[in-house]
Amino acid sequence: MKVVLSGSTGYIGSEVLTQCMDNPSITSLIILSRRYPANLAANSKAKVIVVEDFTVYNAPIIKELQTADAAIWCLGTYSGNERVDIEYPLAFIRVIKARPPGSRPFRYVQLGGAFTEPPPNDGHEGRSLWFFANGRRVRGATEAKVLESATDGSGGDFAVYLVKPAGVLPRRSAFLQRYIPDNPFSIGIGDLGATMVDLAVRGGERRVFDNLAIIRHARKICD
Repeated sequence: MKVVLSGSTGYIGSEVLTQCMDNPSITSLIILSRRYPANLAANSKAKVIVVEDFTVYNAPIIKELQTADAAIWCLGTYSGNERVDIEYPLAFIRVIKARPPGSRPFRYVQLGGAFTEPPPNDGHEGRSLWFFANGRRVRGATEAKVLESATDGSGGDFAVYLVKPAGVLPRRSAFLQRYIPDNPFSIGIGDLGATMVDLAVRGGERRVFDNLAIIRHARKICD
């Protein structure tokens, strides 16, 4: 299967990249990036597409993207850059949902966060936030819009999976998870990557994964 990955040079995205490369079900990996990662130069499984503007794709890139089976979107900011956090993923989703009728099912995995703030209901003001207020609100708006894209009746068979990890531990600290196996406040980066890749490859009935759900899904994969 062909999978598209964004944000592959980031902390979480680089782990997802490694697991995509190691997954035998993924035969082709399209990496959307602002620059060409030198470490992938000799790998025939990966194809890097250098993108200057993630809101506009030319015809050859659109054709490449629309033949994919799934995408894992790791590109984002903590500061709440609306262009990067909202416009970029929605522009990609529009490209995928413009595929010809009868196209294969598509699975889209969005990296969110445990502490994001959902948009307030109409007529209500948002609550006060003590830390990273703008970033949490913008990323919460992203999550809402991405989930909505799966239920707006357009684009055929388009499934969205939202993963919302809390603190993400590096591999050298992942042993801590063994002592607190159902910790709602942290997750090993390997478990997070495994869950995101598995959702892209196999999908599932559940669509929103909080920290505990991610841990339990990763455990189920390993069992």
